[in-house]
Amino acid sequence: MVDELSTQTPEIAALSISSVKSGYQNLPFIGKEAQFEKVLDLIDKYGFIPENLIESEARWFYESLGIDDVYFERETVEGIVSHIHALYSAKLDAFARSDLDSPFIHHKRESKDHAVYFDTSVPGTNEFKLTNYEERIDDNYLDQLADGTYRVESFNAPLILNNEQFNSESSTKTVRAHFVYKNKFEKGSIYDVTFSKIISPNTKKLYNGIIEEVLKQTAGPIIKHFPVENSDEHRIIIGYKQHTTKKYFSALSALINYYKLDLSRKYVENFSNGVTVISVYLKQSLNADPSSIYQLIKEASLLYCIPHGFFFEAFANNELSIQESVYAHCGGIFVTHFLNRLGAEYQSLLKLLSPNESHQVAEVLSSLKKRLRSETFTQSFIFDVFNRYKSIISQLFRSFADVHYIRSNLEKTLSYQRLSKISPIRSEEEFEKLLLANVFNENDALVLRALFMFNKSVLKTNFFVSTKVAISFRLDPSFLSKLEYPDTPFGLFFLVGAEFRGFHIRFRDIARGGIRIVRSRSKDAYETNVRNLFDENYNLASTQQRKNKDIPEGGSKGVILLDLDAQENPKTGFEKYIDALIDLLIKDDTPGIKDPIVDLYNKPEILFLGPDEGTAGYTDWATLHAKKRGAPWWKSFLTGKSPSLGGIPHDEYGMTSLSVRAYVAKIYERLHLQDTTITKFQTGGPDGDLGSNEILLSTPNESYVGIVDGSGVLCDPKGLNKDELIRLAKKRAMINEYNSSLLSPEGFVVTVDDKDVTLPSGEVITNGVYFRNLFHLNIAKYIGPIDLFVPCGGRPAAIDIDTVDHLLDSNGHSIIKYIVEGANLFITQQAKIELEKAGAVVFKDASTNKGGVTSSSAEVMASLVLTDSQFIKDFKAGTDFYKAYVKQVQELIVANADKEAAALLHYRDVTGKTLSESSDLLSNDINHLCDLISKSDDLWNDLTLRKKIFEHGIPQLLLEEAGSVDEVLARLPEAYSRSLFATKIATQYVYEGHDTQNVIELLEFLKRLSK
Repeated sequence: MVDELSTQTPEIAALSISSVKSGYQNLPFIGKEAQFEKVLDLIDKYGFIPENLIESEARWFYESLGIDDVYFERETVEGIVSHIHALYSAKLDAFARSDLDSPFIHHKRESKDHAVYFDTSVPGTNEFKLTNYEERIDDNYLDQLADGTYRVESFNAPLILNNEQFNSESSTKTVRAHFVYKNKFEKGSIYDVTFSKIISPNTKKLYNGIIEEVLKQTAGPIIKHFPVENSDEHRIIIGYKQHTTKKYFSALSALINYYKLDLSRKYVENFSNGVTVISVYLKQSLNADPSSIYQLIKEASLLYCIPHGFFFEAFANNELSIQESVYAHCGGIFVTHFLNRLGAEYQSLLKLLSPNESHQVAEVLSSLKKRLRSETFTQSFIFDVFNRYKSIISQLFRSFADVHYIRSNLEKTLSYQRLSKISPIRSEEEFEKLLLANVFNENDALVLRALFMFNKSVLKTNFFVSTKVAISFRLDPSFLSKLEYPDTPFGLFFLVGAEFRGFHIRFRDIARGGIRIVRSRSKDAYETNVRNLFDENYNLASTQQRKNKDIPEGGSKGVILLDLDAQENPKTGFEKYIDALIDLLIKDDTPGIKDPIVDLYNKPEILFLGPDEGTAGYTDWATLHAKKRGAPWWKSFLTGKSPSLGGIPHDEYGMTSLSVRAYVAKIYERLHLQDTTITKFQTGGPDGDLGSNEILLSTPNESYVGIVDGSGVLCDPKGLNKDELIRLAKKRAMINEYNSSLLSPEGFVVTVDDKDVTLPSGEVITNGVYFRNLFHLNIAKYIGPIDLFVPCGGRPAAIDIDTVDHLLDSNGHSIIKYIVEGANLFITQQAKIELEKAGAVVFKDASTNKGGVTSSSAEVMASLVLTDSQFIKDFKAGTDFYKAYVKQVQELIVANADKEAAALLHYRDVTGKTLSESSDLLSNDINHLCDLISKSDDLWNDLTLRKKIFEHGIPQLLLEEAGSVDEVLARLPEAYSRSLFATKIATQYVYEGHDTQNVIELLEFLKRLSK
């Protein structure tokens, strides 16, 4: 903490504002009078303003707008004269046209380090929307990340013409002035130089207190209210961490206008320690409700979460309240993703074509489904329906609030008063009658029914929690269409923030999986990501469920899609996603931390999360944040954290790659290829976890002929230099850093930035990105047949039923002999099956890359079994305990992979199915048996069997640390223990080759285990 904050901070609630102005001192500009004379002379020289009005116009500008001397000290004489001329000419033009009712002053002057704006348009009008200088300040100064921070001073003042108050027939005219200055910080201080000069001592102490609270608070804004002494004015101060919301400056003005409050001044201060403080000075207007100030304070927090949602304009126009507009924003996103758009025709087609009997038909139908879902009801159409039926949206919000509001906190608020005037929808029958009476288009009705379904599906939400940073909903996933999602997840979370939308899906109560951030390089890419977001999340979680068959945790996955304008701030999106999840997981009603919520699920929930694309660097923060928020399960909440926090880094110890390599070794072992030269192609380069370790663990007989990564394509049919690849892998560098002098005459590097590059063959590559994206489908053209393909990176469905023919020769044979799929979902199931039918040996992702999940599960188990003191003392890098535990985990990964590889080959031989199909059959057999066992009280209550399973199922190091099996069971949540118990029995039974359909065989196996 800097020196300014080391002094004792006064009690915030005891402070009041005594300054008539603002708590800012108007530091006198010594040269102001001399400057004023020069301004008068220059105006006179130009001759645009009559001589008898020059001084009055200049004095109005200098004295009536409330502009601090800071502006006059910084601005040039020419700049000031320019502003005075602009304001005068606008007033004169309106007067000449007898158009005094129209807003006629719209003046801006912008530069990199400061800006000035004057505006008389009325908030909510079309003229205001056209200029909306406050949004420009947000976009160009306050929200930008690249070029320092800014402070803003805004004033509202009477408009003067000819020395008189400028009134129209309808209202008193005011002018809003905004002044933006780039911050210049004092050395060793958090304060801007100008701020230090003009701030009053009392206000400086007040700000320091706000800053301290922001830095201590886990997340969200700090909002304080101070009545101004000897005045009817109120001061609202809002503090938050910089760049954790966007367009908040302009959104606050809309909220003030909604409640008919008079704004006199607004200040934005950014401090060098990453804190933003906004001060707003308000008065109750004659039309304002007496409780408007209180309501604004409450809703400023909600506005912070979604400052400019899709229905912000309806709120700014007083058509919806801020709560209704945010509800519509979240509900609209829900409907976009979950409206069942396939219709009866698709279901009939599904029955006629029998996709279960043809993999090609299944994939074509899958593509058709995507097309129908994206084109039948677009997001813009859904939002148009919402806007056309705002009264129904309000009624649905009333129904939502009736369930999830805590009434004791509502009854005196304006929100409750507004809600009480809206007719509730008490039942589905009543809702259908409402549609019948008001909606005459079936597509519109379908959209509104989906929003009604949203209400029914919400089990708990933080919507009405005052300290939230994003909106989160725990949904009952039973609303999902069985046609589209045949396996219903166990749990579903839906999250919306100012920068993102996201989901978390799990297929068991006890489940684990990574959180990935999805970024978009263009608007088209973003729209594609929106369409595919939930399906990708569902498929990843489903794959994780099959992959996690060896561990107590079922499969889960979380996705965070960054908004198009938030691509450069992924950390904020991740932090809000995590905090909003925690809102729904920790105990209700934690004073000072969390308001109570209505919990219709009413069962404890624990999520086990891990790193995935774009989130590996944030796991430490999430772990410590959970601890800071008082979550009892903070140690096990995130895997993949730093070793100092008890994490086991997958990349450092090659956990995922150990599993992938075990399958490669199994191929070599079965086919006696250990001493045979193997040509190898890989997607995912030496910069990534899986790609780098695949290179480092590769055997001497493997000769790389091509690698594709984010930077481009590296190819040499004669073989790439292994030592150079190892150098890149150790450095974690992309292939664009490969020493091209080591290439053969046939080798080449094409980067994504290249244009019109000539290959050794003479072919010209016009676009490097396009070449990179499709290279894996053009192996035959540029390399020829290869022995081994290991996808270690790339987007899902990079090879599907429509593109798999590129990997077949003219005789229909696969040009690749062996594929070990390291990257998740890189090849679709139907494409994998076609490759196997064409002669390839394919081990799919759900089997091959489970080493990472095994390691993470072992990390979770240690976090649950060890006490806090044991965990902090022993479970960190460098301790003997940690080293020994990591070694045991590595051995377990290889052993599990070897067992499954053998079991898959056995399944293939027995069933005649492909390895890809056998992988699903094996996973389903284990998971089905595991679910049956976990539900059996008789088996669980067999204490002898339970003890035997835990003696062999818990790592010996953890048993020794805990002291006994009984102590381990006492420390583990029962749901986790039962899941572990069932998993160990089911995996052993299946891997030993027993028949899962033979009850007698299962009973004999259980009897043998008990001995």
